[in-house]
Amino acid sequence: MSVEIRAIRFHRVASARIYNTKVAPMGGHEGGKLGSEYLVIELETTDGSVGLGEVSDIESNWGAIPWVQVHDLMNDVLVGRKLAERASLIDEVAIRLPDGLHRELRVALRAAVEAALLDATARVHGIPVYDLLGGLKRRSVLISWVAFIGNEDGIDAEIQEKADGGFKAFKLKVGADHYSDLERIKVVRRIAPDAHIRVDASGEWTPDEAIAKLDEMHALGVRAVETPIQSVARSVAKNAPETVNENVEAIAEELASVKAAVLVRVIEHVSDFDDAFSLALAQHGSVDVFNVLPGQAGGVLRAQRLIHLAEMSGIDVLLGSTVELSPGTAVALHLGAACEGVTEASDLVGPGLLVDDVCERPLAYTNGVLRVGDEAGLGVVLSERKLEVLGA
Repeated sequence: MSVEIRAIRFHRVASARIYNTKVAPMGGHEGGKLGSEYLVIELETTDGSVGLGEVSDIESNWGAIPWVQVHDLMNDVLVGRKLAERASLIDEVAIRLPDGLHRELRVALRAAVEAALLDATARVHGIPVYDLLGGLKRRSVLISWVAFIGNEDGIDAEIQEKADGGFKAFKLKVGADHYSDLERIKVVRRIAPDAHIRVDASGEWTPDEAIAKLDEMHALGVRAVETPIQSVARSVAKNAPETVNENVEAIAEELASVKAAVLVRVIEHVSDFDDAFSLALAQHGSVDVFNVLPGQAGGVLRAQRLIHLAEMSGIDVLLGSTVELSPGTAVALHLGAACEGVTEASDLVGPGLLVDDVCERPLAYTNGVLRVGDEAGLGVVLSERKLEVLGA
Protein backbone atom coordinates (compact mmCIF):
# COMPACT_ATOMS: atom_id res chain seq x y z
CA MET A 1 0.00 0.00 0.00
CA SER A 2 1.45 3.35 -1.01
CA VAL A 3 1.67 6.14 1.57
CA GLU A 4 0.37 9.57 0.63
CA ILE A 5 0.76 13.04 2.10
CA ARG A 6 -2.34 13.91 4.11
CA ALA A 7 -1.59 17.42 5.37
CA ILE A 8 1.02 20.17 5.47
CA ARG A 9 1.37 22.65 8.34
CA PHE A 10 3.50 25.79 8.65
CA HIS A 11 4.85 26.82 12.06
CA ARG A 12 6.43 30.27 12.22
CA VAL A 13 8.59 30.68 15.30
CA ALA A 14 11.32 32.92 16.72
CA SER A 15 14.15 32.26 19.17
CA ALA A 16 16.57 34.63 20.87
CA ARG A 17 20.34 34.14 20.75
CA ILE A 18 22.53 34.00 23.83
CA TYR A 19 24.06 37.36 22.86
CA ASN A 20 23.95 39.85 19.99
CA THR A 21 25.97 38.03 17.33
CA LYS A 22 27.87 40.22 14.86
CA VAL A 23 30.06 39.59 11.83
CA ALA A 24 32.34 41.82 9.73
CA PRO A 25 30.57 44.47 7.60
CA MET A 26 30.95 42.46 4.36
CA GLY A 27 29.02 39.65 6.04
CA GLY A 28 25.91 41.80 6.31
CA HIS A 29 23.63 42.13 9.35
CA GLU A 30 24.79 45.57 10.41
CA GLY A 31 24.08 45.85 14.13
CA GLY A 32 24.14 42.10 14.67
CA LYS A 33 21.38 39.66 15.54
CA LEU A 34 19.65 39.25 18.87
CA GLY A 35 17.53 36.40 17.53
CA SER A 36 16.12 34.75 14.42
CA GLU A 37 12.80 33.79 12.88
CA TYR A 38 12.16 30.36 11.41
CA LEU A 39 9.60 28.39 9.46
CA VAL A 40 9.12 24.75 10.38
CA ILE A 41 7.29 22.71 7.74
CA GLU A 42 5.42 19.67 9.04
CA LEU A 43 4.15 17.01 6.64
CA GLU A 44 1.70 14.36 7.84
CA THR A 45 1.21 11.11 5.91
CA THR A 46 -1.74 8.75 5.64
CA ASP A 47 -0.01 6.23 7.93
CA GLY A 48 0.42 8.88 10.66
CA SER A 49 4.11 9.57 10.09
CA VAL A 50 5.42 13.15 10.25
CA GLY A 51 8.25 14.75 8.31
CA LEU A 52 9.97 18.01 9.28
CA GLY A 53 11.81 20.66 7.29
CA GLU A 54 13.12 24.07 8.33
CA VAL A 55 13.72 27.46 6.77
CA SER A 56 16.38 28.88 9.06
CA ASP A 57 17.31 32.41 10.09
CA ILE A 58 14.75 34.29 7.98
CA GLU A 59 16.32 37.57 6.84
CA SER A 60 14.67 40.98 7.11
CA ASN A 61 15.88 41.91 3.60
CA TRP A 62 13.81 39.08 2.14
CA GLY A 63 10.92 41.52 2.38
CA ALA A 64 7.25 40.77 3.02
CA ILE A 65 6.73 37.04 2.56
CA PRO A 66 3.29 35.76 1.43
CA TRP A 67 3.28 32.78 3.78
CA VAL A 68 -0.37 31.91 3.17
CA GLN A 69 0.22 31.83 -0.59
CA VAL A 70 3.32 29.67 -0.18
CA HIS A 71 1.48 27.26 2.12
CA ASP A 72 -1.49 27.00 -0.22
CA LEU A 73 0.62 26.22 -3.30
CA MET A 74 2.55 23.56 -1.37
CA ASN A 75 -0.75 22.14 -0.18
CA ASP A 76 -1.99 22.00 -3.79
CA VAL A 77 1.17 20.23 -4.98
CA LEU A 78 1.79 17.83 -2.09
CA VAL A 79 -1.45 16.77 -0.42
CA GLY A 80 -2.88 13.59 -1.91
CA ARG A 81 0.40 12.69 -3.63
CA LYS A 82 2.55 9.63 -2.95
CA LEU A 83 5.70 9.96 -0.89
CA ALA A 84 7.44 7.80 -3.47
CA GLU A 85 7.11 10.71 -5.94
CA ARG A 86 9.26 12.96 -3.74
CA ALA A 87 11.83 13.84 -6.43
CA SER A 88 9.22 15.21 -8.80
CA LEU A 89 7.28 16.82 -5.94
CA ILE A 90 10.33 18.85 -4.88
CA ASP A 91 10.77 20.14 -8.41
CA GLU A 92 7.06 20.97 -8.75
CA VAL A 93 7.10 23.01 -5.54
CA ALA A 94 10.24 24.87 -6.63
CA ILE A 95 8.74 25.75 -10.01
CA ARG A 96 5.50 27.05 -8.50
CA LEU A 97 7.02 29.31 -5.83
CA PRO A 98 6.02 32.98 -6.35
CA ASP A 99 8.34 34.88 -8.67
CA GLY A 100 8.86 37.74 -6.22
CA LEU A 101 10.48 35.68 -3.47
CA HIS A 102 14.09 36.49 -2.58
CA ARG A 103 16.54 34.03 -4.15
CA GLU A 104 17.76 32.80 -0.75
CA LEU A 105 14.22 32.10 0.42
CA ARG A 106 13.38 30.13 -2.72
CA VAL A 107 16.45 27.95 -2.19
CA ALA A 108 15.70 27.50 1.52
CA LEU A 109 12.06 26.54 0.88
CA ARG A 110 13.13 23.92 -1.64
CA ALA A 111 15.60 22.50 0.89
CA ALA A 112 12.97 22.45 3.64
CA VAL A 113 10.43 20.59 1.50
CA GLU A 114 13.08 18.05 0.48
CA ALA A 115 14.05 17.51 4.13
CA ALA A 116 10.42 17.04 5.20
CA LEU A 117 9.82 14.49 2.43
CA LEU A 118 12.99 12.55 3.29
CA ASP A 119 12.16 12.64 7.00
CA ALA A 120 8.62 11.36 6.38
CA THR A 121 9.87 8.64 4.01
CA ALA A 122 12.44 7.44 6.53
CA ARG A 123 9.86 7.38 9.34
CA VAL A 124 7.42 5.38 7.19
CA HIS A 125 10.12 2.76 6.64
CA GLY A 126 11.38 2.87 10.23
CA ILE A 127 14.93 3.93 9.30
CA PRO A 128 17.09 6.99 10.04
CA VAL A 129 17.48 9.61 7.29
CA TYR A 130 21.18 8.76 7.02
CA ASP A 131 20.15 5.39 5.59
CA LEU A 132 18.53 7.26 2.67
CA LEU A 133 21.85 9.06 2.12
CA GLY A 134 23.99 5.96 1.73
CA GLY A 135 24.15 4.58 5.25
CA LEU A 136 25.96 5.31 8.49
CA LYS A 137 29.64 6.23 8.19
CA ARG A 138 30.11 7.72 11.68
CA ARG A 139 28.09 8.11 14.88
CA SER A 140 29.20 11.63 15.72
CA VAL A 141 30.21 14.88 14.03
CA LEU A 142 32.90 17.04 15.63
CA ILE A 143 31.68 20.61 16.20
CA SER A 144 33.65 23.86 16.07
CA TRP A 145 32.17 26.39 18.48
CA VAL A 146 31.60 29.72 16.70
CA ALA A 147 32.41 32.86 18.71
CA PHE A 148 30.88 35.91 17.06
CA ILE A 149 31.99 39.52 17.11
CA GLY A 150 30.08 41.44 19.77
CA ASN A 151 30.91 39.45 22.88
CA GLU A 152 34.36 40.91 23.57
CA ASP A 153 33.59 41.46 27.25
CA GLY A 154 32.35 37.90 27.62
CA ILE A 155 34.80 36.05 25.37
CA ASP A 156 36.79 34.59 28.27
CA ALA A 157 33.70 33.08 29.89
CA GLU A 158 32.30 31.89 26.53
CA ILE A 159 35.45 30.03 25.54
CA GLN A 160 36.04 28.67 29.04
CA GLU A 161 32.51 27.24 29.19
CA LYS A 162 32.87 25.54 25.82
CA ALA A 163 36.38 24.22 26.55
CA ASP A 164 35.10 22.80 29.84
CA GLY A 165 32.27 21.20 27.83
CA GLY A 166 34.74 19.31 25.67
CA PHE A 167 34.96 21.52 22.57
CA LYS A 168 38.32 21.08 20.87
CA ALA A 169 37.79 23.39 17.87
CA PHE A 170 36.83 27.07 17.74
CA LYS A 171 35.93 29.48 14.95
CA LEU A 172 36.21 33.22 15.54
CA LYS A 173 34.28 35.67 13.39
CA VAL A 174 36.78 38.41 12.51
CA GLY A 175 37.29 41.39 10.21
CA ALA A 176 35.68 44.34 12.01
CA ASP A 177 38.69 45.36 14.12
CA HIS A 178 42.09 43.72 13.63
CA TYR A 179 43.46 44.53 17.09
CA SER A 180 40.35 43.11 18.75
CA ASP A 181 40.60 40.02 16.52
CA LEU A 182 44.16 39.35 17.67
CA GLU A 183 43.21 39.78 21.32
CA ARG A 184 40.31 37.33 20.99
CA ILE A 185 42.59 34.78 19.31
CA LYS A 186 44.98 35.11 22.26
CA VAL A 187 42.11 34.39 24.66
CA VAL A 188 41.22 31.16 22.88
CA ARG A 189 44.84 30.02 22.71
CA ARG A 190 45.33 30.77 26.44
CA ILE A 191 42.20 28.95 27.59
CA ALA A 192 42.39 26.06 25.09
CA PRO A 193 46.10 25.72 24.17
CA ASP A 194 45.61 22.53 22.16
CA ALA A 195 42.42 23.57 20.36
CA HIS A 196 42.15 23.96 16.59
CA ILE A 197 41.47 27.65 15.85
CA ARG A 198 40.16 29.06 12.61
CA VAL A 199 38.90 32.51 11.69
CA ASP A 200 36.05 33.60 9.43
CA ALA A 201 36.49 37.00 7.78
CA SER A 202 33.12 36.90 5.98
CA GLY A 203 34.88 38.27 2.89
CA GLU A 204 36.07 41.47 4.54
CA TRP A 205 39.60 41.67 3.11
CA THR A 206 41.36 42.33 -0.17
CA PRO A 207 43.87 39.61 -1.11
CA ASP A 208 46.80 41.72 0.14
CA GLU A 209 45.03 42.48 3.42
CA ALA A 210 44.21 38.81 3.88
CA ILE A 211 47.82 37.76 3.40
CA ALA A 212 49.16 40.35 5.86
CA LYS A 213 46.55 39.77 8.56
CA LEU A 214 46.71 35.99 8.31
CA ASP A 215 50.47 36.10 8.78
CA GLU A 216 49.91 37.74 12.19
CA MET A 217 47.07 35.38 13.07
CA HIS A 218 49.07 32.29 12.15
CA ALA A 219 51.78 33.42 14.54
CA LEU A 220 49.15 33.31 17.33
CA GLY A 221 48.05 29.79 16.47
CA VAL A 222 45.33 30.20 13.83
CA ARG A 223 45.32 27.22 11.49
CA ALA A 224 42.61 28.05 8.94
CA VAL A 225 40.66 30.94 7.43
CA GLU A 226 37.17 30.96 5.96
CA THR A 227 36.00 33.35 3.21
CA PRO A 228 39.04 35.64 3.35
CA ILE A 229 38.41 37.88 0.32
CA GLN A 230 35.75 40.29 -0.87
CA SER A 231 35.03 38.56 -4.19
CA VAL A 232 33.07 35.86 -2.37
CA ALA A 233 31.92 37.84 0.68
CA ARG A 234 28.86 36.53 2.45
CA SER A 235 26.90 39.62 1.37
CA VAL A 236 27.74 38.75 -2.25
CA ALA A 237 26.71 35.13 -1.78
CA LYS A 238 23.40 36.17 -0.25
CA ASN A 239 22.37 38.94 -2.60
CA ALA A 240 24.38 38.73 -5.83
CA PRO A 241 25.71 35.20 -6.36
CA GLU A 242 25.62 35.73 -10.12
CA THR A 243 28.72 37.94 -9.79
CA VAL A 244 30.58 34.82 -8.70
CA ASN A 245 28.81 32.40 -11.06
CA GLU A 246 29.77 34.57 -14.06
CA ASN A 247 33.44 34.84 -13.02
CA VAL A 248 34.34 31.50 -11.49
CA GLU A 249 37.75 31.15 -13.13
CA ALA A 250 39.00 34.61 -12.12
CA ILE A 251 37.78 34.24 -8.55
CA ALA A 252 39.23 30.75 -8.25
CA GLU A 253 42.60 32.11 -9.40
CA GLU A 254 42.37 34.96 -6.90
CA LEU A 255 41.69 32.55 -4.04
CA ALA A 256 44.50 30.29 -5.24
CA SER A 257 46.94 33.22 -5.06
CA VAL A 258 45.97 33.85 -1.43
CA LYS A 259 46.23 30.17 -0.56
CA ALA A 260 49.73 30.02 -2.05
CA ALA A 261 50.85 32.99 0.06
CA VAL A 262 49.58 32.00 3.52
CA LEU A 263 50.46 29.33 6.06
CA VAL A 264 46.88 28.59 7.07
CA ARG A 265 44.34 26.38 5.34
CA VAL A 266 41.74 28.15 3.18
CA ILE A 267 38.03 27.36 3.44
CA GLU A 268 35.29 28.61 1.14
CA HIS A 269 31.50 28.38 1.02
CA VAL A 270 30.30 26.65 -2.13
CA SER A 271 26.61 25.94 -1.53
CA ASP A 272 25.33 29.37 -2.60
CA PHE A 273 26.93 29.18 -6.04
CA ASP A 274 26.61 27.09 -9.20
CA ASP A 275 28.47 23.79 -9.36
CA ALA A 276 30.90 25.42 -11.80
CA PHE A 277 32.36 27.41 -8.89
CA SER A 278 33.18 24.26 -6.93
CA LEU A 279 34.72 22.71 -10.02
CA ALA A 280 36.86 25.80 -10.63
CA LEU A 281 38.08 25.79 -7.02
CA ALA A 282 39.05 22.13 -7.39
CA GLN A 283 40.76 22.62 -10.75
CA HIS A 284 42.82 25.61 -9.56
CA GLY A 285 43.65 24.13 -6.15
CA SER A 286 42.14 27.27 -4.63
CA VAL A 287 41.05 25.91 -1.26
CA ASP A 288 41.75 23.17 1.24
CA VAL A 289 38.20 22.82 2.53
CA PHE A 290 34.65 23.25 1.21
CA ASN A 291 32.01 24.68 3.55
CA VAL A 292 28.75 22.94 2.59
CA LEU A 293 25.32 23.85 3.95
CA PRO A 294 22.15 21.97 2.93
CA GLY A 295 19.81 24.95 3.34
CA GLN A 296 21.93 27.10 1.04
CA ALA A 297 22.52 24.30 -1.44
CA GLY A 298 18.81 23.86 -2.13
CA GLY A 299 18.70 20.60 -0.22
CA VAL A 300 20.65 17.83 1.41
CA LEU A 301 20.94 15.84 -1.84
CA ARG A 302 22.78 18.61 -3.71
CA ALA A 303 24.88 19.20 -0.59
CA GLN A 304 25.89 15.54 -0.69
CA ARG A 305 26.81 15.89 -4.36
CA LEU A 306 29.13 18.79 -3.49
CA ILE A 307 30.72 16.67 -0.77
CA HIS A 308 31.31 13.86 -3.25
CA LEU A 309 32.92 16.35 -5.65
CA ALA A 310 35.23 17.43 -2.84
CA GLU A 311 36.10 13.82 -2.03
CA MET A 312 37.08 13.12 -5.64
CA SER A 313 39.18 16.31 -5.70
CA GLY A 314 41.09 15.68 -2.47
CA ILE A 315 39.34 18.57 -0.71
CA ASP A 316 38.16 18.29 2.89
CA VAL A 317 34.64 19.31 3.96
CA LEU A 318 32.94 20.91 6.93
CA LEU A 319 29.23 21.50 7.39
CA GLY A 320 28.24 25.13 7.74
CA SER A 321 25.36 26.71 9.64
CA THR A 322 22.95 29.62 9.62
CA VAL A 323 22.12 28.95 13.29
CA GLU A 324 19.44 26.30 12.81
CA LEU A 325 16.92 24.90 15.27
CA SER A 326 17.05 21.17 15.99
CA PRO A 327 15.17 20.07 12.81
CA GLY A 328 17.57 21.99 10.55
CA THR A 329 20.60 20.94 12.55
CA ALA A 330 19.47 17.31 12.37
CA VAL A 331 19.44 17.43 8.56
CA ALA A 332 23.10 18.46 8.50
CA LEU A 333 23.96 15.96 11.24
CA HIS A 334 22.51 13.04 9.25
CA LEU A 335 24.38 14.26 6.16
CA GLY A 336 27.63 14.30 8.13
CA ALA A 337 26.92 10.86 9.52
CA ALA A 338 26.47 9.49 5.99
CA CYS A 339 29.48 11.16 4.30
CA GLU A 340 33.08 10.09 4.79
CA GLY A 341 34.19 13.37 3.19
CA VAL A 342 33.07 15.46 6.18
CA THR A 343 36.49 15.47 7.82
CA GLU A 344 36.66 18.90 9.48
CA ALA A 345 35.02 20.24 12.64
CA SER A 346 31.63 21.60 11.57
CA ASP A 347 29.70 24.72 12.54
CA LEU A 348 26.43 23.19 13.78
CA VAL A 349 26.09 25.59 16.70
CA GLY A 350 22.38 26.44 16.60
CA PRO A 351 21.50 24.28 19.61
CA GLY A 352 24.09 26.17 21.66
CA LEU A 353 23.52 29.71 20.35
CA LEU A 354 19.72 29.73 20.55
CA VAL A 355 17.99 30.25 23.88
CA ASP A 356 15.09 27.90 23.08
CA ASP A 357 14.06 25.26 20.55
CA VAL A 358 10.90 23.74 19.04
CA CYS A 359 11.63 20.08 19.82
CA GLU A 360 10.74 17.88 22.77
CA ARG A 361 14.40 16.95 23.17
CA PRO A 362 16.60 19.53 21.43
CA LEU A 363 19.91 18.31 20.07
CA ALA A 364 22.69 18.66 22.65
CA TYR A 365 26.48 18.44 22.63
CA THR A 366 28.53 15.76 24.31
CA ASN A 367 32.25 16.54 24.62
CA GLY A 368 32.13 18.86 21.63
CA VAL A 369 30.28 16.53 19.26
CA LEU A 370 26.73 15.92 18.08
CA ARG A 371 25.65 12.29 17.87
CA VAL A 372 23.07 10.50 15.73
CA GLY A 373 20.97 7.66 17.07
CA ASP A 374 18.93 4.86 15.56
CA GLU A 375 15.57 6.64 15.69
CA ALA A 376 13.51 6.73 12.51
CA GLY A 377 13.71 9.84 10.35
CA LEU A 378 15.64 12.81 11.66
CA GLY A 379 15.16 11.61 15.22
CA VAL A 380 13.57 14.85 16.49
CA VAL A 381 9.95 15.46 17.54
CA LEU A 382 8.14 18.79 17.68
CA SER A 383 6.84 20.09 21.01
CA GLU A 384 3.36 21.57 20.74
CA ARG A 385 4.05 23.64 23.84
CA LYS A 386 7.29 25.08 22.41
CA LEU A 387 5.58 25.88 19.09
CA GLU A 388 3.02 27.91 21.00
CA VAL A 389 5.57 29.67 23.22
CA LEU A 390 7.90 30.55 20.33
CA GLY A 391 5.18 31.35 17.78
CA ALA A 392 6.03 34.40 15.66
